Amino acid sequence: MTFQYPQLLWLLLIPLIYVVAGRGRRSRAIRFPGAGGLRAIPGSARTRLARLIPWLKVSAIMVAVVALARPQLINTNTTVVSKGIDMAIAMDLSSSMLAVDRGAGDGTGNRLSVAKQVVSDFIAKRGGDRLAVVAFAARAYPVAPLSLDHAWLASAIERLEVGTVEDGTALGDGLLAAINRLRSSPAASRTVILVTDGRANAGIVKPPAAAAIAAALGIKVYTIGIGGNEGALFPVEDPLGGLVWRRVSADLDEPVLKEIAAATGGKYFRADNKTSLRTVFQEVDRLEKVKIEETNRRSVRELFPGLLLTAFFLAMMEQMLLAVRLGRLP
Repeated sequence: MTFQYPQLLWLLLIPLIYVVAGRGRRSRAIRFPGAGGLRAIPGSARTRLARLIPWLKVSAIMVAVVALARPQLINTNTTVVSKGIDMAIAMDLSSSMLAVDRGAGDGTGNRLSVAKQVVSDFIAKRGGDRLAVVAFAARAYPVAPLSLDHAWLASAIERLEVGTVEDGTALGDGLLAAINRLRSSPAASRTVILVTDGRANAGIVKPPAAAAIAAALGIKVYTIGIGGNEGALFPVEDPLGGLVWRRVSADLDEPVLKEIAAATGGKYFRADNKTSLRTVFQEVDRLEKVKIEETNRRSVRELFPGLLLTAFFLAMMEQMLLAVRLGRLP
């Protein structure tokens, strides 16, 4: 509750001064000598009602002052209008994602573990956006449909492992699977984030053809190439048991990834370690923002009419009691 004229509340001091002054003033009454014993006699109903007269006047004045200050009840309703963004993340699960990049310098693990952690952090920051996840190796397969349950999506990403399907890099099929997740989406913006460390060597759909489909549907594709120029260490089973690490050269098809991004209005990024990959996703997060519109509705309910009626009623009660001589003796 607020007051339109709160400065008028200072007038509440008037009835308070009246009460204090009335207590200090000697009442006009006939003094009876030795009337102390009369105090034990219970007062009549008329006497008790008479005591209400000063309080009725004070109450009427105070309620009238509050009414003059215009108390108001204000209700504000905010309606948020935003169609948001629907995203599909396509993760490469080919065996090369087990490589650990040389010169990364952060010792954070293989490419897949780094990508899963950064993608999970990215999803957690996307607020009210719906996200889907697909994965691909020699063929693509769905991981999670469009969902607002980001914790569930993060757990689905955490379960991704190399070897779920046969090895290979079906880049075009993976992109097409992500596009299919967004094809019927009514969102204002639809985006695919394609994360890979290799070149297309499997699948049915060629990457440029998938990019053309995305462009025709108005779906933007951000491509992220993982892997450093200095090569990587790849785990290989030793015939004598255990694993040995062999050096492999980078095999990232940057021209195709750049072509996909350019055809759809997206952007290509290169990340060679966890820090740079996190920076890339921060940049995507910055680029893919939708303006949220807010509509505020404000309603005001005036309380002074009821208070004025109350003050008038109290004043009338005081006058009625005075009229039937329930007040002071003359």
